[in-house]
Amino acid sequence: MENQNQFNGLDTFEHIVVLMLENRSFDNLLGYLYAKDEVPNGKKFEGLNTGNYSNPVPPRADGYSEHPTIATSRATDYSVPFPDPGEEYQHVNTQLFNQIIPDSNLGVEQQNMVFPFNLPTPVPSPTMNGFINDYESNLRATYADGSVPTYDEYKGIMECFQPDQIPAMTTLAKQFAVFDHWFCSVPSQTYCNRAFWHAASSAGKVINPLEEDGSGFPGIDGDVTGMASWIKDVWPLPTLFDRMSEKDVSWKVYAPIYPLSLTEIIHGYSLKHPFHTHEYSRFAEDLQNGTLPQYSFVEPQFLFKHNDQHPSAYKHELALGTVYLGEELILEVYNAIRNSAYRDKVLFIITHDEHGGCYDHFPTPMEAIPPTPGMVGQCDFKFDRLGVRVPMIMMSSYIQPNTIINEQFDHTSFIKTVCQKWNLDSLTNRDAAAQPFTSVFSSQMRTDWPDLQLAAIPTTGVETNQTDDPLNCLQKAMLTSLLHLEKVHGLGNTATSDIKTIGDMMEFIKRFQ
Repeated sequence: MENQNQFNGLDTFEHIVVLMLENRSFDNLLGYLYAKDEVPNGKKFEGLNTGNYSNPVPPRADGYSEHPTIATSRATDYSVPFPDPGEEYQHVNTQLFNQIIPDSNLGVEQQNMVFPFNLPTPVPSPTMNGFINDYESNLRATYADGSVPTYDEYKGIMECFQPDQIPAMTTLAKQFAVFDHWFCSVPSQTYCNRAFWHAASSAGKVINPLEEDGSGFPGIDGDVTGMASWIKDVWPLPTLFDRMSEKDVSWKVYAPIYPLSLTEIIHGYSLKHPFHTHEYSRFAEDLQNGTLPQYSFVEPQFLFKHNDQHPSAYKHELALGTVYLGEELILEVYNAIRNSAYRDKVLFIITHDEHGGCYDHFPTPMEAIPPTPGMVGQCDFKFDRLGVRVPMIMMSSYIQPNTIINEQFDHTSFIKTVCQKWNLDSLTNRDAAAQPFTSVFSSQMRTDWPDLQLAAIPTTGVETNQTDDPLNCLQKAMLTSLLHLEKVHGLGNTATSDIKTIGDMMEFIKRFQ
């Protein structure tokens, strides 16, 4: 790469487009990106090509005697892992350290787990060998009838996608840049990691509001009351949106569930910056009409035929599979940029907010800068270590094919780079200390953006009517947030029991229009 003192690549783009998908680890989607003999000369790639990776099966599990370990393997379909794995802090601890502490945390929902929330003391180096242990335990909690998960059910947590299954994503990763040491910022779930993407903090939160089932969760001060607490603590945080508005850097959030967006729910930015949320269809229109903002944040579809790549909930398996639907979205956004006059001025980023319980072999970093000194949040977490690796792909006319970035980053590296690009002030100690990703750029402009293809998939029949399906964990979290906002905006007081299905929630969202 060029000397950083002479070239940092920040002048190679005028616009940033981010597509943030849901709940997939690096190995789950990109671990097989390069076979061992395919890695370009002089480069390294930390994927599943570097060894034989497996996880032990807990002795309690059905099929243990025949299968004491399970190795990584090719994904059998576009829905694995199905049902949805555990993604909350308590589950991630078991995935990293392969311990369930105390024993009473086995086979129960996360809101019923107790201290120390499966975290060993002292905290050891992550072994990354507890994914089967946690998934089998989580399935026990998921199956309300007390069923014991079978080998065929829990083995899916070790299945990962190969390049021919997700050619849109893997073609972009090879033809532009892939980061193999990009970690989410919190070893937990969606709201917290998306908060770190734009605020470099989650104000001490490690659990989505209301624990997703409405039960609430006691924090370090014993005063956490779901979305009300989130609004009180997280919404006042300064964000990247604030910094951009202060410097007249234009920005928009494009959301399929307009007029709402998950980003707005997490940050409450409309109180200070109204009229920044737009329908997803406006993104392509802005590209064609010459009205693309300097920063665009694109959300996937979180409801109904959700293309966010989030694993589906129990009894909620999509016919095509959410990973395939995500491939279609990636292709659509990429082609909209590629075929526009903005192409050579855009930095396009595809990533995921967190790993969502999906397997990854690489140990999570055990050192991180807390957003504020001495921070202690929910579950006594100190924000002094990172979460699991997630996919990170970057595209630009100034990124050369087969670029592999091995340096360590977390979500706040995005804030750091944006602040350097537009001369913005940092937000917290975490992003102030973060490393920018400027090493990805080349001073040589390329003129080719490759064509993308989708994988051919077998005919799956007519898609089922999902309006009667139950909500997945993210959808439940969004619902509890919206129920609170309904009261805040004086729209009514809907009971949680009134909304049980995707169809119910879609009807409820119309109240905000």
